[in-house]
Amino acid sequence: MLLKKYVKTRRKLKILLLLAIVALLVITIIVLGSSGRNAAIELLLDERFIARAYRPGDQPQVAEKPPPVAVALLQPQRENGVIVPEKYDEQKIKERIIQSKIDLMKQQQQRDHEAEQSSRTTLDVVISAVHIFYTAPVPWYKSKKPPPPPAEHPNDVPLTTPRPVRILNTAFYPALGLYKPSASLLGQHFENIRSCGIGVLILNFSGGKPAEAALLHQILELAPQHNLSVTFELSVAGNQSVEFVRQQLQEIATYTSLAGFYKVWSQSRGVSLPVLYVSNAYKLSESLGRLLCRSPSLVEPDGLRRILDALFIGHIRLKSHADVLRRLCFDGFYSKLPSNGAVFASTWKNWSYLKSFALSYKMLFVPTVGPGFAERNKFPRHGDIQRHRSNGRYYGVAWRTAILNHVGFINIASYNNWPDGSQIEEVVPRAGFLDYNPGSRTKYLDLTAHWVGNFLKTRQEAAAAASPASPPNCYELLNGTIC
Repeated sequence: MLLKKYVKTRRKLKILLLLAIVALLVITIIVLGSSGRNAAIELLLDERFIARAYRPGDQPQVAEKPPPVAVALLQPQRENGVIVPEKYDEQKIKERIIQSKIDLMKQQQQRDHEAEQSSRTTLDVVISAVHIFYTAPVPWYKSKKPPPPPAEHPNDVPLTTPRPVRILNTAFYPALGLYKPSASLLGQHFENIRSCGIGVLILNFSGGKPAEAALLHQILELAPQHNLSVTFELSVAGNQSVEFVRQQLQEIATYTSLAGFYKVWSQSRGVSLPVLYVSNAYKLSESLGRLLCRSPSLVEPDGLRRILDALFIGHIRLKSHADVLRRLCFDGFYSKLPSNGAVFASTWKNWSYLKSFALSYKMLFVPTVGPGFAERNKFPRHGDIQRHRSNGRYYGVAWRTAILNHVGFINIASYNNWPDGSQIEEVVPRAGFLDYNPGSRTKYLDLTAHWVGNFLKTRQEAAAAASPASPPNCYELLNGTIC
């Protein structure tokens, strides 16, 4: 009604609508102009922020001078009339972020390692009655022959033979990497072994290789510097002939005169004798075993003890093997395999019988303890002998059983036998490998020091409780003495 009152003609109505449209256009232009200026200021602030955030770290920060005109800084670059976006190297930014994370992880690992070293369990004394198997060099890889390619025709013969593939042969990953023996590395290993209270290293001896002879001489020179001794384990698995054993004993006799070779005092013989382990000794024949007996060996010219008179400790697996070694004139026997229940000799509940048998015939029984067994094979070479570490409980039960049987010597398998997964050396967590979690990477070094201390304490208590009227038996003698 109001519109009809003041606008009585169609012409006046059109003029009024035109004025309204013009007013709306003017208002729109004013609003857009003010918002564009604010947007330019915001873009300018964004550009300055981006320039500060993504400035390379190696360039010094220089105070930026504000541009005279905001439009000049926001003006895009063009090539052939096409706007070229600014360069943004996402790969470099990711690399910088990843590198910073790696640096932080290395610093954290270094702090953790220093804390572990400061809180490690160590012993100030060294016990020569505790021996440990030491591997040098460690066979990190094994060769696996790949299957031949399938033939297109049944009668086709493959023209080429596939090359063997090298596969990493360890279920754990060492903290020192896949190392090779060196003077500094051996010194670090020997210091770890000495801090556990272990006094004797057991090295595998195959003989005949100049490189192996040089390494053995190096170890025998370094070991006494860390208050350690060295003995050998001779393997007769591949050759049980008299000529082979005689040749090996002749080579070993050249090492026994060195200061680092392990010897014990024999009360019955009145002389210091070297100790020698013999792997697979139960495979030796009766004729060869008679040459180890003291009476004929010291009289007959072909007696083996004329070449090297030592305390021979033989490896057994079955119950009957103990009697075999008795007839072969061995001075004792050891179980070697740290896998409970795998064979008779490695089963913990049978150690009491083996100790009684050895004591009856004035022999030595040396049980072998280990933290576990983890071969990295789908089909282990010894059957089902894998043993989980159970966070150190498996290791503890083996030690307690050996200590309660009051044995005179204990050997540990092993310090660094990585292919068998029985090592106590430090490890680091790594994808695809086992580790010592939960716990530090020196867990089994600490546990070894703990149990060696308990073993020493038990032996000292047994020697103190022995009656002075009755002489101590072969397992109660201390200070490297046997019957």
